[in-house]
This record gives sequence, C-alpha cells and structure tokens, in this order.
Amino acid sequence: MRMLRNPLALILVLCLFRTATAVKSRPPEPKCNENLGLPGAVAAALKKVPDVFVSCRLERFVLKGDFDGDGRPDYAVLVTQQHSGDRGVFIVFAGSRKLVIGAGRPVEYGAAPSADLGFRQWQLYPKSRPVESAPDQPILKLRGDALLVGDPDGASGLFYWNGKKIRWYQQGD
Repeated sequence: MRMLRNPLALILVLCLFRTATAVKSRPPEPKCNENLGLPGAVAAALKKVPDVFVSCRLERFVLKGDFDGDGRPDYAVLVTQQHSGDRGVFIVFAGSRKLVIGAGRPVEYGAAPSADLGFRQWQLYPKSRPVESAPDQPILKLRGDALLVGDPDGASGLFYWNGKKIRWYQQGD
C-alpha cells in the first residue's frame, strides 16, 4: 500500500485499470428481433457455434448463393463474436461444412489478417460475373459465388471458396 501513497503511482494504477477494462470504440451491434426467419439449416448450425450471434448491422444480414460451386444453395450470415465484439461472416454450406471468417478468428482481409471484418456493405458476387483484377494480380476464375465486401468510399474485395478454404481477393482501394 505504500506505493499507492505516491500520487503518480496512483494515477498509473488507475490508467492501467482503465486501459484493461476499456471497451472497443465502435458502437454496439444492433440487436436483431427474435424472429429472424433463418433457414432451418442455418439456425441449427448457429447453435453449434455458441460464441457468435447474428448481427443485423446491415439491412441484408443473410445472403444465399452457391459458394462452393456444387449446385446447392449455401448461406452467408453476418455474425459478431460475443466477448470481443469482432464482426464476421458465418457460412453454412449445403453439406455439413460450416465456417466462421472473422468474428474473432483471423482471416486474410485487405493488406493484413484481421479478426474483425468491419465492412459496411456486402453483396453476392455471382460466379458467372468476370472478376476485375489489378495488374499485379493473377486473373481469378471463381468456382462458386463469392461475397463482395467493402466500404462505400474505400476498398473492396471478394471472399471466395478455392476448394479448400475461404480466400481474399482485393478488388480496389
């Protein structure tokens, strides 16, 4: 307790406590209403990933596509990790495969891996649409639909399935 008598030490302890208990500086995720209307397979798969919840931060929080190119419908759902607040996407394939990208799990996103996917818009990018590529990137041929994510005034890119895992392909800055 002798250390706490020193005003400078007391200030340091308070600053460290405040830093350790600080919350991320983004607004909390909007709460979804109870009736989300999720497809049964998606609702069942979400129960097996208890550390995330559905995020309604964008108007369309579920996208349907054929992400692995097998001809069957798959779903992508916006999610948030409960304890960190990190945002991401939960993908439920028509088979038994499911995966979370972001939401506390590092994934290649932009220039560096990130566990928080803070994009402000997303849409389905059909596999039939040619992929624009930068001069220094190889041309990408999609095997299934992709997710085009980005910001209205910033960078954008595609999350796509390469047959083994989800990959990132930068579109623009």
